[in-house]
Amino acid sequence: MKTKQIYSLLAFLAIGSTCFSQVGIATLNPQSTLDITGNGASTTAKDGVMAPRITRRQLAAKVAGTYAAAQSGALVYITDATTPTGTIPSVAQTIEITAAGYYFFNGTLWKNVNDGALNLYNSNGILLGPRTVTQAANTLAFTSTATNGFSVDGTTLSVDAVNDRIGVGTAAPSNKLHINGTDPLRLQGTTVGNTTTDPLLVLDTNGVVKTIGTLGALSIPTPAVFRLETTQSDFLISQGIGGLQVVPMNMIKNSIPGISYNTASSTITFPAGTYQINFVYEGGHDAPGCTISSYFVDFPLNASTTRIHSTSSHNQGGASNHGGTITYVTTLPANRTWQIHLGRGQSGNCSGAGMGLAGSSTQLLVFRIGD
Repeated sequence: MKTKQIYSLLAFLAIGSTCFSQVGIATLNPQSTLDITGNGASTTAKDGVMAPRITRRQLAAKVAGTYAAAQSGALVYITDATTPTGTIPSVAQTIEITAAGYYFFNGTLWKNVNDGALNLYNSNGILLGPRTVTQAANTLAFTSTATNGFSVDGTTLSVDAVNDRIGVGTAAPSNKLHINGTDPLRLQGTTVGNTTTDPLLVLDTNGVVKTIGTLGALSIPTPAVFRLETTQSDFLISQGIGGLQVVPMNMIKNSIPGISYNTASSTITFPAGTYQINFVYEGGHDAPGCTISSYFVDFPLNASTTRIHSTSSHNQGGASNHGGTITYVTTLPANRTWQIHLGRGQSGNCSGAGMGLAGSSTQLLVFRIGD
């Protein structure tokens, strides 16, 4: 009896569709291809249309190609969205089925009929592929009142909007930028700083970065090194007591910003600061009766000079080396010039020929030790 009723209904629908192109159920005046009028007068009638009910796994088990472009618009009701297992050749078409409900086929995937209502603001989700946000001239701003208002993979990156802090490797930053990890900081592309004006960075016991002043303010020495490359024979031969001669040195190292050297005239130009100047000499003398060599250096001091002596004893009448270091600490104004020289002192008994100033062993060391 039920079978006959179904066949009769199908025949009726077929005839109605053929004759009128519109079918009405519970209405004599259908307003669309299929128009079903509910029984609003009954409190017990079960109104509605039920789409085929099926599970996600059952859809995934369909033979590949069962649903294609020709099935676009097909509607089903998913009763169970459990992730499919087993033989599931059509599983890729069910990737967006995550909960029970109505789904339609768009020719490629089964889509939730409420797909347009699901968004970042009311639902969680999974990106199915790379996405690009093209901002053009538009800004993208986030407003938050949470201590972990924005995060990436837990502690990889965390933004504390309450305290205006950013954490890298921590979700509870205690400073404006808090980095937690092994060897946590690497900087590339930095430029050379200025030891006179740029402050030094240090870490306190809590790992907080601080500045402690410049090298000059801390009186950390920075050197410039000059060296006599060629031995000067009969050095000071034409100089009596109080006379001096230029020592033609080369600059071989410089770590003092602003200092310059004119090799042709053996003249140093200093930036303002406090300096320690060490003149290291190595000589030889073979003149008879010459047992004590006396030297001096006129070191620069402000706009004038200060003379410092040194004596060195040695044998007479044959080759005899001798040497010493003459040191002075001075304060100089900016652009003060000074020519490297060595003079004959007054406390020795050597003069004339026979004195050689040794190359490589004779040096000048300049240390900038403060502002």
